[in-house]
Amino acid sequence: MTAKRFLSATLGAFVFVFLYELLVHGHLMMGLYNQTASLWRPQEECNMAIMLLSQLLFAAALAFFYPIIGSDTECKKAIPFGAGLGLVMAAPQLATYCYLPIPLSISLSWALISFIKALGSTYIVSKIYNWK
Repeated sequence: MTAKRFLSATLGAFVFVFLYELLVHGHLMMGLYNQTASLWRPQEECNMAIMLLSQLLFAAALAFFYPIIGSDTECKKAIPFGAGLGLVMAAPQLATYCYLPIPLSISLSWALISFIKALGSTYIVSKIYNWK
């Protein structure tokens, strides 16, 4: 892993995650969030810096761990790695239904969103690491 590839993979995954979550949470799920508005922090209390840091750390961790799986010049390990990571990330999202007073549809949506985020991010990271 070179520093240049690591930084490029981190940036690529971060851009994907930022845009994906903006689309999903900022638009597609807004109706569900509005229906349960009493459960969430007011907009003025939301800390975008913390959210961006969270997304950046996810992207950096993925860019760090992906090359550890070994040589993958044809990106054949990206889908299994991303699917496995997606399952790990989806599991706690399902559990949110047990301890948050939210509809099951939100927990299920979060699980699917997390799975797709992991799969998409891994694919992008794999392509960047294998870009000649």
